[in-house]
Amino acid sequence: MKKFLKSFSAFLFTLIFTISITVTNNNAVSAAPKHKRIYGKGRYETSASIVNSGWEKSDYAVIASGEGFADALSAAPLAKKYNAPIILTEGKNLNGNAKNQLKRLGVKNVIIVGGTGSISTNAEKQINNLGISTRRIYGNSRFDTSLEVAKEIGIENGIVVTNGLGFADALSMAPIAANKQMPIILTPANNLPKNIKDFINTNPYNKSYILGGSGVVSSTIQDGLKNSKRLYGNSRYDTNAAILKEFAEEVNLDNIYVAAGSNYPDALSGSALAAKTNSPIVLVSNKVEASVMSFIKNKHSNFNNINIIGGSGVVSDTTVKTVVDGKEVGDLKVHYIDVGQGDSILIQQDGHNMLIDAGPNSAETTVANYLKSQGITKLDYIVGTHPHEDHIGGLDKVIDSFEVGRVIMPKATHNTKAFKDVVNSINNKGIKITTPKVGDSYELGNARWQILAPVNASYGNLNNYSIVTKLQFGNNSFIFTGDAESLSEGEILQKQLDISSDVLKVGHHGSKTSTTKNFLNKVSPKYAVITVGKGNSYKHPNQEVLNRLKAKNIKVYRTDENGTIVATSDGTSIRFNKSPGSYKGNDVVTPMSKPTSKSQPKPNIKPQPKPSTKPTVKPKPQSKPQPNYNSGSIYITKSGKKYHRDGCRSLSRSKIAISKQDAINRGYKPCTVCNP
Repeated sequence: MKKFLKSFSAFLFTLIFTISITVTNNNAVSAAPKHKRIYGKGRYETSASIVNSGWEKSDYAVIASGEGFADALSAAPLAKKYNAPIILTEGKNLNGNAKNQLKRLGVKNVIIVGGTGSISTNAEKQINNLGISTRRIYGNSRFDTSLEVAKEIGIENGIVVTNGLGFADALSMAPIAANKQMPIILTPANNLPKNIKDFINTNPYNKSYILGGSGVVSSTIQDGLKNSKRLYGNSRYDTNAAILKEFAEEVNLDNIYVAAGSNYPDALSGSALAAKTNSPIVLVSNKVEASVMSFIKNKHSNFNNINIIGGSGVVSDTTVKTVVDGKEVGDLKVHYIDVGQGDSILIQQDGHNMLIDAGPNSAETTVANYLKSQGITKLDYIVGTHPHEDHIGGLDKVIDSFEVGRVIMPKATHNTKAFKDVVNSINNKGIKITTPKVGDSYELGNARWQILAPVNASYGNLNNYSIVTKLQFGNNSFIFTGDAESLSEGEILQKQLDISSDVLKVGHHGSKTSTTKNFLNKVSPKYAVITVGKGNSYKHPNQEVLNRLKAKNIKVYRTDENGTIVATSDGTSIRFNKSPGSYKGNDVVTPMSKPTSKSQPKPNIKPQPKPSTKPTVKPKPQSKPQPNYNSGSIYITKSGKKYHRDGCRSLSRSKIAISKQDAINRGYKPCTVCNP
């Protein structure tokens, strides 16, 4: 019995250990693949980076034009034959990056693909001056050049036929054709040129692939080829997916390359590098198209290294994340909620939510209901930009109604009930307030946002405590300014931070105290959103600010005209749910038109009898005018702590109009003289 128990215990231990290893291995497989970008400032710098990534030395190099793809489309199989990189250069002169690579690699032989119209004799001489031998492979047309390359490689392994007037299909196949040593033959859509037809009919080959639908390469051409197979789709990306699927079991999926389907220079240089490791090229647009995404999902577990050819301006960060994660990245939505005269902005990305301000007290239900209508139960971040009631008035209800991750507010207090209510709600939930620090950044799903202000710890004006943030999603960016005024904007500029953005939330509801010329120039937005109340007593937005926006052709969206505005970004482009608003400021009074003489009927005036002369009555002296205590306007002063009626003797000339409720919310007390 003891022996049995001992054996059984050993068996259980072995079983548990095996299961543990299996689970560990499964977890290891599911880990996200590594990824890196191979890029430079331009196509020639990117070409040099690609060469640096794949070759330390090479006796051969293939030189192709970076200005036109026609001759170079068939270059990848040629480069593979000589284990050579494809180096791009300008047509008229040898580019400095190309020159440096030729010297670094110790190249002895250069094959120029294309005639002197592609790579000039001057550029060739500059290569020769480096002590390098050159020879050209070219023809009278792109079709003839592809034929000459085919003769250099041979067609015994098969051929690839594609339309020579496009580049995407050829580049999709380039690294695969290179490894199979199958030349890429270019053709017009309808018929193979006679010289190409004669060549393939007199030389044996065992397989042919046609890239593209019958509108790209006709059925007539396919009928004349041996053992042919057409790989195609409704777009260049669908064709790329068809190629990837066809050769998935033959290529090295451990190491893949991602390139833009609309940018041939990067993919051309990259095709030689991909061929070096028998890796495929995945083509993407500003997103990953559905057919390509299907392939990625199906084979994602095989990916260990993903190489992105080109910078974020060519292949966006959002697109890269989609490939790396093996799942689509959802859109980013920015909701500028109409709360009247105030701010409330909801940001959403892939199930993550952030709220910047919640409008005045009067709009707290509006904000809470809007959040619920968007299916929100949790806010990852709440930002209370500064303590004014028109920004934080509704925050207490929001905090009470939703699960909250983090609350970020400046180190500024206010003696108003609105501010105290927010603090009480925060304390009741046991949340610790995070103080903003310039440069701190946070993730919101696949987006990232960074704090730009406040720069200093103390200000005389509460508006300048406003938390200013920049949100980045793929290649799109947004700036949110609260009520930050010119002082804060100047401090941000002095920090020399990157504040360039597609969308600017105009500061302080379009007041002339914000959106200075220098700040606007640095942000350089395409769109501006003004959160402002219809018919507000402050006369926001100011015409001067709107004139600045109009002068720079910035499209303006306004909550007083548009209601709630929603901007949607896919990481590359931004669309709005409303049409742009006007450039008319609320501080501009439209003069009443004077009646014209034509539009008015002539009065029928009858002669009146001459009045009898009466003795002149001497006017009585007027009493001293009394203060107008019945006026509905409330006024404050810059230095005072009380609010007054118009005409109050305690009111200085530098009076500022304000609503009574706002005066109370800001801590002002009623004047005891005029009793407003």
